[in-house]
Amino acid sequence: MLDIITGEETEALYRMYQIHGGKKVEKFKTTDIKSALKFQKYYVSKYKEGLYMEICPLKKIYDWKEKTVKRDFV
Repeated sequence: MLDIITGEETEALYRMYQIHGGKKVEKFKTTDIKSALKFQKYYVSKYKEGLYMEICPLKKIYDWKEKTVKRDFV
């Protein structure tokens, strides 16, 4: 995923959800956009309904007490 502010390539987690009864049911997650789109195409052709895609970018969180960097998808 391309970050608009800095212009550099960042990693992202793509999550696919089914909305069922007002709740999100996770069906698929990956860091590759091509496999996420292939799964979406497969799911639509098999079940005749779409999925909700959520894109979570990778954030680097600096812990100043322990002086470590934690990487997490937010």
